[in-house]
Amino acid sequence: MPDVRRARAWNTWIGIALLVLAAVCLLVWFPRDIGSGFVARSISGRIMPADAFFPTILVSLMVPLALLLILTAQRRGPRAAGGEPVGRITAANAVFLLQCAVLIGASLAVMTVVGPLLVRLHNALAGTPISGYRAVSATFPYDVSGFFLGGTLMAVCFIALARRTLRWRDVAVAAASVAGMILIFDLLLGNILLPPNGDL
Repeated sequence: MPDVRRARAWNTWIGIALLVLAAVCLLVWFPRDIGSGFVARSISGRIMPADAFFPTILVSLMVPLALLLILTAQRRGPRAAGGEPVGRITAANAVFLLQCAVLIGASLAVMTVVGPLLVRLHNALAGTPISGYRAVSATFPYDVSGFFLGGTLMAVCFIALARRTLRWRDVAVAAASVAGMILIFDLLLGNILLPPNGDL
């Protein structure tokens, strides 16, 4: 029972901390620091996402997750069979965080190098060379290749890390999810630059 009570306390306070962070971001930080607001209108009159659009969406998604964390912490019931003790930080937690950091770093590296490698492959095989990745960074498939492969790799790695196993269906779900993000951000919101194109 002490482990169960400790776990509930941890989850409750983490949920409260996330709610406070979300409130500070949405009510204080973003309005004062981001002058362009949530949406903006282009010269042609088209409404498009402004600088605060994606940070606001991201932080807003934290609110239901924090509430869910708090509500589930208040439920009374026995600990699930086979559940590991929670409420204390161990070496296994540090190893898990290190694994996450390595996976994220590797996926971002893939996301960064795939586009230029695709350009090199094109120049080696095609008769019309491309001057560099910057020249085609807004052209399909070069503009989405790094994001698709790097994002799929990141999703697949985290699925495998969480489940300790991996199936082809997991890879398909990860690829479909990243493809859906590309459809939304690159096609429907045409003025959005997918990583790493915004850093060029």
